[in-house]
Amino acid sequence: MEPPRPGPPRLTATGLTLSRGGRRLLDAVDFRVDAREVVCVEGPSGCGKSTLLRVLATLLEADAGEVFLDGVAAHALPPRLFRRRVAYVPQQAPMLDGTVADNVATGPRLRGERLAPASVAQRLLQVGLDAAFADRRARELSGGERQRVALARALANEPEILLLDEPTAALDARAAEVVLERVRALCREGLGVVVVSHEPAHAIALGALRRAMREGRLGPAEEARA
Repeated sequence: MEPPRPGPPRLTATGLTLSRGGRRLLDAVDFRVDAREVVCVEGPSGCGKSTLLRVLATLLEADAGEVFLDGVAAHALPPRLFRRRVAYVPQQAPMLDGTVADNVATGPRLRGERLAPASVAQRLLQVGLDAAFADRRARELSGGERQRVALARALANEPEILLLDEPTAALDARAAEVVLERVRALCREGLGVVVVSHEPAHAIALGALRRAMREGRLGPAEEARA
């Protein structure tokens, strides 16, 4: 059992269990991330990190256990509302047809809202991209550029929780540093952030709580230390 932490919990989960093909992918996982907090889930490939993130995003249903947002069960909330408040950015985020601006404005457009060019520029600046990027063709971007546009697209929904799967995997060292700086800034602004990573240095750079995952089991939270 984790020790209590101050402040209201934002995203929590209890007893998440999931098996596929006779293999236990998640084994009675309890989880919590608060506002203004980064939790870094670490572990080797195949240990269940990305599976956990997809279950927290309600994109994958667990065999047992429950996900809660501010104490309300995820299944009791309209899916569109939950996914607006809890944004998930996969490791290889697909780009839609059109420009970068079209991609960033996707969430508001689906709600019948228009995202002003100034707001698109603001979201791009949040992820370290120049406002002039808005006119680029999204499907012609490099892997690292796509990753940052996907993060900007998620931020356009004004989420409360960010779930990031290996957010720097396609980035060079400088671009990765920029993204980590931006994520930490978003946390200071009030977001709760969950980062799946295989790089221990990321937890230190983010000032994150670290949770080690092994064979579907999640260890207790520990402060990242250099």
